[in-house]
Amino acid sequence: MRTTLAILLLGASAMLTSMLLSMPAQADVMYRWVDKNGVLNYSQVEPQGVKSEKIVTRGSLSSRIQEDSTSAAAQPTDTTKPKLTEEQQRKLEELKALHAQEEQQVAEIKRTNCEKSKSVLERLKQSQRIRVREDAGNERIIGEDERQRRIEEAQEGIASNCT
Repeated sequence: MRTTLAILLLGASAMLTSMLLSMPAQADVMYRWVDKNGVLNYSQVEPQGVKSEKIVTRGSLSSRIQEDSTSAAAQPTDTTKPKLTEEQQRKLEELKALHAQEEQQVAEIKRTNCEKSKSVLERLKQSQRIRVREDAGNERIIGEDERQRRIEEAQEGIASNCT
């Protein structure tokens, strides 16, 4: 019983992790411009008759696209990347390494949960009479309804962790 519960909890944890990692970031659009008095302005509405800069943000990352609001066609964007200081480059590399490490950990958890779900499913399908040990140490035979529910849970674990 404890093993089955642990398997189910690991599966749910891995599924939640994968859902959070795969959620798309929300994008916001803002415009930035300097008015005739030299004041820097920001707005979610594009100003008319003024050269403005469109800023698209995704989570904590942002990209800027130069636009001339006064012309009908947008001007080409500057494709050069800003230069990073050595410290910024080092931190970027550290973040990339941490992200890769987290992805490996999630992949390993999913692989382990996949194997456990397959093993549980195989045992549930092999026998009609499944004995489980309860927390108090007593053994009992699960009913057909509970066996079918556990089969469905194992199949869900396989679907979410084995792909």
